Amino acid sequence: MAHEADHAPSTAPRADLARAADCEVCRGWGTVVTDDGRHELCPACQTGGSSAESATNPPGPRTREQ
Repeated sequence: MAHEADHAPSTAPRADLARAADCEVCRGWGTVVTDDGRHELCPACQTGGSSAESATNPPGPRTREQ
């Protein structure tokens, strides 16, 4: 019998990478890892209306321009 991999209880939030581009806190990633090991939106660059909407969008391709 084949077994599927366990799914993670939660995924990393979707950040607005355009807003994160020059952020020194998250270094352009848009998320930070807490002391508990959870991914959260960066408090320095992801606050506001559009980043909260980005966090609820379904996942798309993950690319990062440098």
